Amino acid sequence: MVNLNNSGNVIMTQAPNLDFVPNVEMPNAPNLVRPNTVRPNTVRPNTVRPNTVRQLRARAEFHARMANLEAKIKAEEKAREKAIKNAVKKAAEERAREKAIKNAAKKAEENARQEAVNRSKAEATAAKAAARAKREKSNRNIAAAKKAAENAKKAAENAKKAAENAEKAKKAAENAEKAKKAKKAAENAEKAKKAAENAKKAEKATENAEKAKKAKKAQANALVRIVNKKWSNIKSSTMTRNQKKKMGKKIYYTAAPKLHPNRGGNTQAFQVFSNAYDKFKAFVNRN
Repeated sequence: MVNLNNSGNVIMTQAPNLDFVPNVEMPNAPNLVRPNTVRPNTVRPNTVRPNTVRQLRARAEFHARMANLEAKIKAEEKAREKAIKNAVKKAAEERAREKAIKNAAKKAEENARQEAVNRSKAEATAAKAAARAKREKSNRNIAAAKKAAENAKKAAENAKKAAENAEKAKKAAENAEKAKKAKKAAENAEKAKKAAENAKKAEKATENAEKAKKAKKAQANALVRIVNKKWSNIKSSTMTRNQKKKMGKKIYYTAAPKLHPNRGGNTQAFQVFSNAYDKFKAFVNRN
């Protein structure tokens, strides 16, 4: 028999021996399954802290800046490579043009020399034919002499033209060499101009750095004066010794990072500042 006590526990009275009973059926037994105890929706709202949000935003902005910087560097590198290729190509074309001009001049000179040889041969042939015609006085020899004289005249004209072309080619080669030298001189002048501009910029940068150094030193000295004034006010105040120490230490640790040499401060100003603080502490400890 199954019953429930006041605490809700199950009590079985007059229960049979269950050692050899494989299955036990309890009719009219109460439902002992616990009711659904699943709590209502307890999902927390978005608890991202503001500083975490700022960190995520700052991280995203940092990655975006890095991506833009990388893209800019790649674009500049690509443009530089393209400029180098164009410069190499242009230099190769310039060398090929110079070589062609030199070859043309050389070939024209060789043609002039060959035409001069042909002229000499034609004149010699004409003179020989004329001598034979005069000696033999035959129509055939006279015609040959006339033909040889015409050939000699044509050879002379060709030699003259070849000599003129050779002179033009030589002049063109000389002009090309002059142009090359002029270009080189212009490049050197441009380099000298850039070097002068860079020197001027460097001098200006040095002056600005010196001015910035002086301004920083003046700023540090002004800060030391302000701190000394505060310590003087604390000395003359009616605060207790502990209060004076606390206030003086607070002023020291506020100004020290701005004056320390490792933080970009001024060594001389920091030394004056430290000595003033030591004097302040000694005064407070005495009074």
